[in-house]
Amino acid sequence: MIHAAACYLRQHGSTRHPSTTARSLHGGVMPRTKPSIWTTWEDMPIEEFRARHRKAKEKVSLFVAEIDEIFPGLVTLTAEQRKVAPRLRDGEHPMLLKILDVAEKKPALFESLADEDDGMNPGELETQLLRDRIEKHSLFLELGETLEPLSGKVSDTTLYLATKFREVLSAAYRIAKAHAAMDKTVNGLIAPVIDFMRKGAVAAAATRAAKRAQQEG
Repeated sequence: MIHAAACYLRQHGSTRHPSTTARSLHGGVMPRTKPSIWTTWEDMPIEEFRARHRKAKEKVSLFVAEIDEIFPGLVTLTAEQRKVAPRLRDGEHPMLLKILDVAEKKPALFESLADEDDGMNPGELETQLLRDRIEKHSLFLELGETLEPLSGKVSDTTLYLATKFREVLSAAYRIAKAHAAMDKTVNGLIAPVIDFMRKGAVAAAATRAAKRAQQEG
């Protein structure tokens, strides 16, 4: 009977389950591979992320070009100009319109401002022009608020992502910097980073000094 069983196994192979064979070959349970399933950008494979980034960038570029076509002549300010540009408070637009109500009722009171409205008529304060500008300002704000959810999400996600690598790499930088003086290989690799960090520290110190001087003055 034993001889018959041996012949059967030679003809038909082992009756053990393949997973049992794998366990016996490796001396234990085979490790499971991680399923290639992702749900958000955070666990998305980098190749997929790059492809989607290109697609999103193309769509955004087309959208920006379309908005530029709808509103030709949109302005780009410098960083310094943005600092000093006036910010209107909530509810300020209707209050400014009330000032124009007065100007229209008593135009003679405001003749001295005729050259201050950046208008076409140097002899009078152009109240309708100013009204149009106030309304356009309000509508641009409304447009910006419509776009804000998307730009806000991208900005917030970028800030969040920085928390996932900046601190640990700052610690790694301190370790590498400490070993740079003793290890030529480390020094050669980390030298441009040290220069970059030093420039940032100098610029930050200069900014703090300028702020202190401004406050004291």
